[in-house]
Amino acid sequence: MFTVETAPQQAEHFEWLSTIGFYQSYLDIITDRLDAIRMLDTEPAEQKKINEMQEVLLLLRDRLNKLSYAVSEHMDEVELFPANENKMEFELQSIHHNGLREGFEEFETQLNDFRSAFNSLYVRLL
Repeated sequence: MFTVETAPQQAEHFEWLSTIGFYQSYLDIITDRLDAIRMLDTEPAEQKKINEMQEVLLLLRDRLNKLSYAVSEHMDEVELFPANENKMEFELQSIHHNGLREGFEEFETQLNDFRSAFNSLYVRLL
């Protein structure tokens, strides 16, 4: 019985799960910081930026939850439905794995952009 997953790919699954946990904690911290600066007496323009940050944060959290679900589904797919020497199944599992990798890379790019913008706002308001 074969699966398309190699040891490095299997290790990547666990790395992704660990990363998801880290990012969930990070987003919780940012949520608390946004709530704290929302309580400050700031100008309407700054409040608007805070609200925009909150919206982006919700989108990032939603995207992270979808990635978490997709990784879990992929791991179950690989574990429960081995490719059984079927080239088509090998390719589908590989395509799915690569799609997850791309999804993580896109998420991390978005998160880094958000982090830069948030840090600038946070430092300016404190």
